[in-house]
Amino acid sequence: MKSRCLYLIPFLALTAFAQDEPNPKTLIPQSTLEAIANEVSGTLAFQHIIELAGYEHDRLAEEYKTTYREALYIEKMAKQYGLEDVHIERFKLPTKTWDGEQGDMWLLGKDGSKRLVSSYRDIAASLAPGSKSTEVTAELVWVGKGTDKRDYVDKNVSGKVVLASGPVGRVHNLAVREFGAAGVVSFANETGKPIDHPDEVGWSNLGGGGRGGGGGGKTTFGLILSHRLGTELADRLEAHEAMNVKVVVKATEYDADMQVPTAVIKGTGESDQEIAMTGHLFEGIAKQGALDDASGCATALEVARAWKKLIDDGVLPRPKRTVRFLWVPEIQGTTAYLQRYPEETKRIVAAISMDMVGEDVTKNHNSLHLFRTPYSLNHFINEVPQQFFEYVGDTNREKVQNRRIAYSFRYPIIDPQGTHDPFYFNIDKHYGSSDHSAFLRFGVPAILLNNWPDVGYHTSEDRIYNADPTQLKRAAFIGVASMSTMAGAAGEGAVRIAEVTMGQAAQRAGVQLGLALQVVGDGGPYVEAVNLVRQAYVREAEAIRSAMVLAEDTGKQKIDALARAFAESGTAADLARLKQYASFRGADVSEKALSADELKASKLVPVRLKAAPAGFGGGGGGGGGQQGGAAGVADPTAAPPDPAEASRQQYYAMEMRGFADGKRSVLDIRNALSAEYGAREVSKVLEFFDGTAKSGEFELRAVK
Repeated sequence: MKSRCLYLIPFLALTAFAQDEPNPKTLIPQSTLEAIANEVSGTLAFQHIIELAGYEHDRLAEEYKTTYREALYIEKMAKQYGLEDVHIERFKLPTKTWDGEQGDMWLLGKDGSKRLVSSYRDIAASLAPGSKSTEVTAELVWVGKGTDKRDYVDKNVSGKVVLASGPVGRVHNLAVREFGAAGVVSFANETGKPIDHPDEVGWSNLGGGGRGGGGGGKTTFGLILSHRLGTELADRLEAHEAMNVKVVVKATEYDADMQVPTAVIKGTGESDQEIAMTGHLFEGIAKQGALDDASGCATALEVARAWKKLIDDGVLPRPKRTVRFLWVPEIQGTTAYLQRYPEETKRIVAAISMDMVGEDVTKNHNSLHLFRTPYSLNHFINEVPQQFFEYVGDTNREKVQNRRIAYSFRYPIIDPQGTHDPFYFNIDKHYGSSDHSAFLRFGVPAILLNNWPDVGYHTSEDRIYNADPTQLKRAAFIGVASMSTMAGAAGEGAVRIAEVTMGQAAQRAGVQLGLALQVVGDGGPYVEAVNLVRQAYVREAEAIRSAMVLAEDTGKQKIDALARAFAESGTAADLARLKQYASFRGADVSEKALSADELKASKLVPVRLKAAPAGFGGGGGGGGGQQGGAAGVADPTAAPPDPAEASRQQYYAMEMRGFADGKRSVLDIRNALSAEYGAREVSKVLEFFDGTAKSGEFELRAVK
């Protein structure tokens, strides 16, 4: 006993003096943070994922006539947790929804034997949505990638089943519609990691409708194999082995609607504003993903449950603002809801999309990302969650500063059924392609929480075993802490949010000064370096002022004063530093007269006349799942020659529309865009707005 006591005494002494650095600061007291961490449950969120997408459920015809089981589950649990205004919104779809029933392929032996090599029963991703009912016995023919007409030279594929390594939709468009093949088998996996995970099957669809080539727009079927199986078959065919296959496909189409379960935590009535959180239950009815996005739906449900419990227990006050939870068909469902309730949409001051969260970071080699709003809508919605990301990241990792407590986590947020992994995170620039982009299209500031990369993304390995209750618990913790801070802030609370925003804005402005110095150091245009500094302070002042929407009159005055002082003093100081450095480098710092294009652009202000066209560049953020498709996969029949450049152009278009607030000139928009994406030619921006003026989207008004 004596030796044990001698062992414990120094350990206790060490833990008593283990504070090597200050505690992380947030807008929530430490005791309340601990209460939130104690209440949120990664285990419950994990169980919700199992119920929603533990495996691929066969969706029966009855569901299309009544209610999808996922929507019923969310509605049931929301009511059980005591949430309010729990119901399911329904939106009729204009087209029928594809549904697979069977998709089998057998290899036929010369001795009459059959080997089942692929079945929709086992892997739903193996049958490409859009496939038609077919039964065929035919020769299997290898065509290489199969996306170019040259792949079919000297090959007779008419009436045969084509094996290819290219995307199933593009191969089908050529092989079936142009060259008369009976169907397509592909082992392309464009979204997953086929080399590292050779047995996963990537979701894709046929697409293209009746377009393309001969065959009268004929559609047959597309089967998708794993990389391992596809290369095995290709090797055998390349060795001139004759192979026959039998394929049986059964598919149908249903009249269907979009179903959006929704619930609220009612505010106190002190404010008519709302805060929103989404997760998408559906990404095309065919695809049911455990991580994409049953994980986000489960986490949103756990945020709602834990928050309501903390309110009922008196740990957290009832929020001043009503909080709306939406479980949606991705992007389409969010858009439909916001369109149906325009007055409610106007009341939403901030929104968070939970899409692929709570993943096992060791298995997926990833981190939780906070994807910020675009520069055209800089906002406090970025800053509040970032503070809690940083809190969890700092207190849930091994640090040498914690060596006297055996390098343990300072304030561990660990689920009893989860890992003890650290919390890895990234704060990233805007990226679309989820439900936050739908909010942005309606002018609602919104961010995305998302684990990336994801080894099972849009593949057959999007399964429950890649989730981690500990990371789910942390995502729910960040959700409750962030949402309760924003939903409850008013007066001094709004000023505190503005202060946090200003502190983080100062860090970002410092980064922009560093970039501006680099431009000069690299011999770049001094005027572009100046633009980086000026735009940084314009942008960050907007973020600080955004907190005014939460404040009463006195708070608004304080916040406006903070923003003004920050921008004025910061701009002057950093421009002085930049000019001093440029002079030291021998750069020309004299002011230049505007070019003809710049002068023209400075005198034109785009004023919106009608809504932007739907889509990535038009709607403020990203594609998304189609109800009849598989995974938000773009039309596979027509790939741009440079997809990366096409993506950049979409973001440019999105942001030019975003910056066009009826006050900025075309030159102002060019300068703002250049600070975000790199220097852009003013002539290109003029050309863009000239095009939108011809389409009637904008009017270009002359500055008087």
